[in-house]
Amino acid sequence: MHEEEGATREFDMSEGLALAIAYLEDPSDVPCPMCGREQMEVVCYLDVHSIEGGNVTPTSPDGDYTVVLYCHKCGRAAALDLSRGEDAEDARGREAA
Repeated sequence: MHEEEGATREFDMSEGLALAIAYLEDPSDVPCPMCGREQMEVVCYLDVHSIEGGNVTPTSPDGDYTVVLYCHKCGRAAALDLSRGEDAEDARGREAA
């Protein structure tokens, strides 16, 4: 790993927001806020509803999902929850009925 001595191991709130905006603009080209372009990789997509239940289930990037990004230069990772909440509320409403 190529992390600098004393460097933070987590993305802060502003870096996370920058990652989310960059991902939504172009998922194939998300720059690391510290290291720049061509360092971030999409590791996987996870089902949001299974995470809520304590399980980690891979899924496709459709509907509600969490994307996991990793920077090969600084070694930091981010999980961006891209769920809109509508499906979750609908599912809970159906379960209650």
